This record gives sequence, C-alpha cells and structure tokens, in this order.
Amino acid sequence: MAGKLITRLDHVVVAVRDLAQGIARYREMGFEVRPGGRHEGRGTENAIIRFGLEYIELLSVYDRAEAEGAGIGRRTLVEYLEQWDGGLIGWAAATDDIDEVAERLRRLGKSFEGPFAMSRQRPDGTRLSWRLLIPEGTPWRRPWPFVISWDMSDEERLALEAPGDHPNGATRIACLSVVVKDLERTLELYHEALGLVETSVAHVQYMGARKAVYLIGNTRVELLSPTRKGVIAAMLEEHGEGPVGLMLATPNKLFQLRESPVKVKS
Repeated sequence: MAGKLITRLDHVVVAVRDLAQGIARYREMGFEVRPGGRHEGRGTENAIIRFGLEYIELLSVYDRAEAEGAGIGRRTLVEYLEQWDGGLIGWAAATDDIDEVAERLRRLGKSFEGPFAMSRQRPDGTRLSWRLLIPEGTPWRRPWPFVISWDMSDEERLALEAPGDHPNGATRIACLSVVVKDLERTLELYHEALGLVETSVAHVQYMGARKAVYLIGNTRVELLSPTRKGVIAAMLEEHGEGPVGLMLATPNKLFQLRESPVKVKS
C-alpha cells in the first residue's frame, strides 16, 4: 500500500459521569488536567490531559436531550453512562487523508459514519475544528479506532495546547490494550482500511489469548482475542470489545493506567 494513512495515536477517551469529579480524580493521580470545552450541538463536554499531540480526553454529557439527538455515537455514550460510572471507551487515530480511509471502507463494504465536521470552543475562546470518520456508526467500545483529521496544523495546535507538566512524570501514551472478539475480522479492517501492518501475532498462553501488535506513531497498540477461558475472555464477556488499559511512559519507567468500566451503584 502506498503512503501511510495513519500517522499516530491521537487520543484515548475516558467517559466520566461528572466532569468536575473526573478532573479532580485525575489531578489526585498526578496529572495536569485542563478544561477542554463543549461540543456544540452534541451535548458533551471534555477536559484534556495532554502529552504533546496525543492526549487523554475525559468526556462527559452536560445536556442529555441534546446528546441523544446528536446521533448514535452520543446516544451510546448516554446509555453507557447510565450503566457505568465511567471507563475507557474509545480511541482515535490521526490521518492526513480521511477521505481515502472512507473510500477504503466503502470498497470493503463496511458501514461507517462521516467524514463529518466537529468543533469545540476552548475556555480562551479559540475554536478548534476537525473531521471524524467512525467505522460502524459509533466510536465507543469498538475493537478499532475512530479516525480524526485536524483542520489546524500540528505546530499551531501545540502552540495553543502545549504538553502538560504532570507531577506523576507521565510524558506519553506508550501502549494501548484493546480486547477484540474476532481477531481476523479486526485485522482485515486495520490492514485494508487503515493501511496498518502488525509487527507480530502470537499466542499468549497465560492470558489464554492471541495478541496482534501494531506500532502506531510511537505508541504500541495490542489487540487481544481470547482462545480459551482466562482474563481476556472474562474482560470480553463483562465489558464487550474495546480498549481496556493504558501504559504510560515517564523518563524512567512505565506505569499502568487501568480504566475498565465501573458499574453504577444502585
């Protein structure tokens, strides 16, 4: 395949039922968390934990009716936060040619939404805008990423949103783990639509799973699919497909950030 469609991991999304409480919790964990803004017409708001161009997005619903009317993705988020207090729900991969990704999905006969325009207004009044493409309709709890193309250059974005100074020392997202049901079907989409080639596929006996590894920018993405009863099968049964954990890098070590969904207390 000519060219490199996917340039890097752009961000991972953690849903939170209460944005202020989510911000406070992550600050207690040693992250610099900045207010993000509201997604106009979509009923959601966010805060940002930035490492550079890549970041963790804390995403919450501020207007349920508006969110439910904004399409399947926002309705799915509302439903998710009714069942769970929050958790890691999705991730975005950056591309320089989102229209080509759409064309590849079309040729494969895969359903998708977009590319469509989105924007948010920062607290300082600056408006950020981008386009999104979402395989199979919703970005949440899926075995693959949604795809983003920013309207602003990387240099302009970094000038507006510089990397955070995190007391815990985190400097980047080193690894993202994703649980998938059908590894071969997922690999097909990664290969044919996203132009990605895995660095390895192997059995991981202690997990009872097969693991496919990708290097996307400077982030390792691991797809884990169960082959028998075990920890990965249990994750799949309880939470369904989607991202289950992050490994963050500091100058001296890696540390795990687990954000599996937490049931709403009755």
